[in-house]
Amino acid sequence: MGGFRTPSGGGIRNLSELIIDADKDWQAEGITEIREVAAGMTQGDMVSRGAAILTLLNPGPTGSMLITQGPGADPVWSY
Repeated sequence: MGGFRTPSGGGIRNLSELIIDADKDWQAEGITEIREVAAGMTQGDMVSRGAAILTLLNPGPTGSMLITQGPGADPVWSY
């Protein structure tokens, strides 16, 4: 079975009903750490790709904006 399933084995009407099994063996695709990142999130958090893994990006100060620092660098909050 694939990495996706629907509640009660029936079809889904909304994307929010989709259950994703992130702990399955994805073989060459290597999906890891999603549950840990999602479990630590609160309202306003975002996910950013770090050097090797997904990282949690907390909201910046009020009035700030997320700025890229170019390829190979993490984004930062700035005014």
